[in-house]
Amino acid sequence: MLKIDPHRLRKLRGGMSRRRLAERARISERQLRRLESDPGRSRSVREHTLNQLAKAFGVDMGVLTGELPPPESGNAEAPDAGRVQIGAQIPPKARLAYDLVKRRYGVSMTEIIGVAPLFFVLLAEGSLERRREKHREASDTVRRLDEIWSESVHGTDGGGVQVSLNALDAEEESIEKADIFGRLYVEGDYRWFLPPAQDDNPFAAYLRELSKSLDKHGAVDVGDLRYGSPSRFPDYDLWNDEIDRMANRSPDARRTLELGIARLSDIPDELMGEDSSEKRAAWLEEKLPGAFRDLEEGSPEAVAAQIVAASAPGEMKKAMREELSCTTTRKGDDR
Repeated sequence: MLKIDPHRLRKLRGGMSRRRLAERARISERQLRRLESDPGRSRSVREHTLNQLAKAFGVDMGVLTGELPPPESGNAEAPDAGRVQIGAQIPPKARLAYDLVKRRYGVSMTEIIGVAPLFFVLLAEGSLERRREKHREASDTVRRLDEIWSESVHGTDGGGVQVSLNALDAEEESIEKADIFGRLYVEGDYRWFLPPAQDDNPFAAYLRELSKSLDKHGAVDVGDLRYGSPSRFPDYDLWNDEIDRMANRSPDARRTLELGIARLSDIPDELMGEDSSEKRAAWLEEKLPGAFRDLEEGSPEAVAAQIVAASAPGEMKKAMREELSCTTTRKGDDR
C-alpha cells in the first residue's frame, strides 16, 4: 500500500466534480471521497488506484504522494521548496526498467532520478580508470617491442610500432579529456583502435564487461549498440526472468509490457499472485492492439511497432497504430 496526500488530490481536482474524476480514473466516488477526507493525514491507497488517478490528471504518481511538486510550479507547497520538476521522454523499455527496479529494490522513480548523476559518474570514472589500466599495459608492451625491434633490426623503419605509439598517445588524450565515448577516435585516424563491435564505443564496452562480471542470475544483460541508432548507449534488459514470469512466458503479454502499452502498476492487485499467472497473461494480452499481435521478430511490421511505441506521442501514436493495424490486416488478406 502507498500513501496519497489528500490535500494534493483535492487541489489537483480543482473544480472538477468527484463524479467526473471517478469516471476518468475508473474508481468509485465513495473511494474518492474517502481518499480526499481528512487533509491533515495521508491515506493508504493501492498502487493500481494511485496510478489510475495519476493518469486521470496526467501527472506522475509522485505528485499525488507528495514526492514531486504539482505541475504549477508557482503553487508548490512549503515541503517541496527547493525542489524542481523535470520532464523527459524515455523509451517504453526504460520505463519498464524503472518499474522493475522499484519492484525489486523498493525505491521510487524519484529517488532513482535524484541519484542518477552519482551512478553515472561512478560508471564513467570506472570506465576511464579501466582504460588507464589497459593503456599502461599496452604502453609497456609496445615500448618493449620498440626496444626489441631497434635492437634486432637496426636501421629498419619500425613503422607498425610507431603507429601503435601514436594510437596510444591518442588514447591517453581521450582519457584525460574524459572522452568516454571515444569521439576523438571517430573524428581522428584511429577508428580501428576501438573495440570490434559495430558502432561500438569504450563506455558501451565497459558496461558489457561490467555486466558479465556481475552475472547475478540474469539481473542485467547489456547488448551492442543498435546499428544506425543515434544513441551512444547499448541496448540492455533487466531481470528477463522476472518479465517472463509476469507475462507467464507469453510473447504477446511480454510485448505489452515492453512496448509500454501497459505497466506493471496497471495490473490489478488480484492478478499479481503466483496462482493468477494465466489470468495475468490473458489480461496483458487483451491490452495488446491487433496490429502488434503475432509479429515476427525483426519483421518490418515488428520494427514499425517498436517505432510507434517508442517515439510517437499522443494522438499521433493512436493514428499510427490504426494505420499499422490496417497495413498488417491488408498484408494478412493478401496471403
